[in-house]
Amino acid sequence: MKTSLGIFTILVALSATANAQEAAEAVRTSGIAELRRASEHMIAPGSRNMPIRLPAAVSKGEVISIQYEISGNLIADSFMVTGITVSGDSCTIESKHNTTVGAELSDLIFVQSCKKLR
Repeated sequence: MKTSLGIFTILVALSATANAQEAAEAVRTSGIAELRRASEHMIAPGSRNMPIRLPAAVSKGEVISIQYEISGNLIADSFMVTGITVSGDSCTIESKHNTTVGAELSDLIFVQSCKKLR
């Protein structure tokens, strides 16, 4: 009984560590990601993430160029990186901005293969 309880405790601790999120100042990316625009999600709640290409390295405070497609049109845009969170080998890159009515929205980039640099 004590052995199985000990194994269970170790598995829970390892699981919590594996899912822990950690802030990062810079990450190395695979160059492939998915973008979720907060404003697009608010307008079309069923909208999906849009595939985008990223630079190999992304740092907090940097403005990166991104391209995505909406209704068959290629959109070139910029993305101000206000935060980076790493969880395992994936990360979320965030761009927070305020609306004219004072609400705060976050556009998110989800990267599957990502490594913390600093």
